[in-house]
Amino acid sequence: MTIGEALYEERQKLGLTQENMVKGIINKGHYSKIERGLENISIDTLFRIILKHHIDINDFFNKVKDTYYTFEDKKAEELKQKIMYAFNNNQRDELRIYLNEILDLKEHKIFKYRTVIAIASLENNLADLSPSFKNKIVTKFSEHESWFENIGALQLFSDCMKIFSLEQLDYFLGQLLKHYQKHTYSESMGERIAIICNNYLCYCYKQKIAGSNIQNALSYLKNLEPIGHFLLYKICYDLYFYLFEGNTEKANQIKKLLINCGYQDCIERWQI
Repeated sequence: MTIGEALYEERQKLGLTQENMVKGIINKGHYSKIERGLENISIDTLFRIILKHHIDINDFFNKVKDTYYTFEDKKAEELKQKIMYAFNNNQRDELRIYLNEILDLKEHKIFKYRTVIAIASLENNLADLSPSFKNKIVTKFSEHESWFENIGALQLFSDCMKIFSLEQLDYFLGQLLKHYQKHTYSESMGERIAIICNNYLCYCYKQKIAGSNIQNALSYLKNLEPIGHFLLYKICYDLYFYLFEGNTEKANQIKKLLINCGYQDCIERWQI
């Protein structure tokens, strides 16, 4: 779907004429040509229309992204969906096939790293990864001071904790948490940091290691705003708090709650 087609669809849902859709922003004639794909729209104008009518930006983006992705971007998105499905269904043969396709991509380096690590972790082959490969990933964080603002880097860090030494892991996580103590951030970014904290706590508990950021990660989850988006992570705070306290009775009660709420897959993946 093109931007013009998506705007037309949104306008129809809103029950607006073309004139009312862009009143005070651009003239109706120009807008009419945008809907028909005869003229382009500036980013500034597009956002003014979207914000004026409270159109869901993520939903709008999902409608148009396939039109503007490159062929390789589309291929990468398809492979992400296939990889996710194969992981959830433990389809190891399919995972290896998809991995080869991912490695053939010219770009999407972080996606390649994440997939290699995820499959090696699933097959308990992390020790077989070469030192040079592991070093490439560690370097990704040590070379760029602003990595904690990069969504791809955050996803990579969340997925590859097992290849860091404990000293490296605690250093980078400490750097990340300090940064977000000093800066305001969006709800979606808050969730990304919560996922990292959750993965760190899970890793430390399962490996029985005394990471220096356990209390900091717990505090981050505990202090999340009490909104629906963060509900799971605030429950996870209680789960890990009791696990690290050795209160298995309370921890098991929370596990049962998560399972009853439909988070069975999460509990199985965490293996707690």
